[in-house]
Amino acid sequence: MELIIFTAMDGLATHIEQFRDLAVLAPSQLDQVNRLIEGTRPPDALYLDDTRAAPLAELWRTATLARRTGVRVFVNFPGTARAALNEAQGAGLPALAERDPAVVATWLGEQLGLRPGTGLRSSAVIAVGAAKGGIGKTFATCVLAEGLRRRGLQVLVWDSDISNPGLVPAFRVPSSAPSYLHLIQRGPAHWNPTGIEPFIYQPEHTRGTAEGWGAIDFLIGSHAVARAENDVRLPDWQGFYHGTAALSGYDLIIVDTPPDYLRRPYATHVLQSGGTVILPTPPGARERMGVGHLLDHLRDHAPDSLERCTLLFIEPERGVTATVPDVAALFQRRYPQVRPLGTLPRAPRLASLADEHDGYISMLDLGPHSAFAGAVHRVADTLCVRLGLQPTLPMPRSSFWARMHARLRGDRTLAVPTPAVA
Repeated sequence: MELIIFTAMDGLATHIEQFRDLAVLAPSQLDQVNRLIEGTRPPDALYLDDTRAAPLAELWRTATLARRTGVRVFVNFPGTARAALNEAQGAGLPALAERDPAVVATWLGEQLGLRPGTGLRSSAVIAVGAAKGGIGKTFATCVLAEGLRRRGLQVLVWDSDISNPGLVPAFRVPSSAPSYLHLIQRGPAHWNPTGIEPFIYQPEHTRGTAEGWGAIDFLIGSHAVARAENDVRLPDWQGFYHGTAALSGYDLIIVDTPPDYLRRPYATHVLQSGGTVILPTPPGARERMGVGHLLDHLRDHAPDSLERCTLLFIEPERGVTATVPDVAALFQRRYPQVRPLGTLPRAPRLASLADEHDGYISMLDLGPHSAFAGAVHRVADTLCVRLGLQPTLPMPRSSFWARMHARLRGDRTLAVPTPAVA
């Protein structure tokens, strides 16, 4: 069954995911809802509420269009449209006035005759967002995934920045890896855990280890995006997101989002759906201005969820005069709800060694006792506490002598790799 929900109710989509055999689309604009209803494959049901402050006349127009095409319509008017509740019930529409997302989800399930699944998803979802390219978004995604993997956690990385496939070369993903773009083209009926699981790439080099490390799996769509027909419409991405969020077996899902957040507001959708947004924040003027623009956007569209946004500071590049403490104080004054996650130091030598290696290798493997590795582990530990994750391994720590010995050896444990041939 396919259900469209038009809502800004925080957590509603998460509660709806408890039902079996249900594909959910969550467009953010009524014109997107109308296009889906008028398409060749209209949904089975439509849920509308007034939490997005859409004019009542437009809500009625969409409801009428849906009923005309045979789509079941359900309405919820807990806010400004509450006076129209009796009119909706008189027109034969199942209607209520309720602000609790759990109650609304239960009511919808009863109306649609759906059975609860095994419960709400056990995995947390975070989106790594940015307002401009080159800010360190893919870098942050890579090191967070590896840091959490070393705590024994199972991580799924979803590369949704299909216009700039940074995760593909970073993790050495081959062109033969399955692409979720093909699954999106099959339609909403396939956007559920059963349909998505065969498209998850599970490389050997990020499997669990004898030390008890977890694994990193991938949803990749980047190797075939040169063609315009492979672009993903926002309603399709939102529907696919809900199927992905319902996957079992992962402690955390990390979504690498594109920088064009106005046309592809993926980070906004993650925040509205109960997830967390991490913003890499170098202290340079242009970079911090971009972070501010994205925070303003998130504050406008999810004002009650801004406390689930967090800043991951990155030390400035050589020549940048602004410092992390100065910039952190600026953000604290302007966005008091947003908390810092920590600071990652620059490690250009480790990054270069990792890039030049023939196969995939993590910077944490090249410098396990470096200041960079220590910072990554502290950030990963803070993230676990914030999200309520339960690592099976303690935070890796290095003794004073281990750090001194690594420094004498050049801050690496592996030999300098031979540069790969292009």
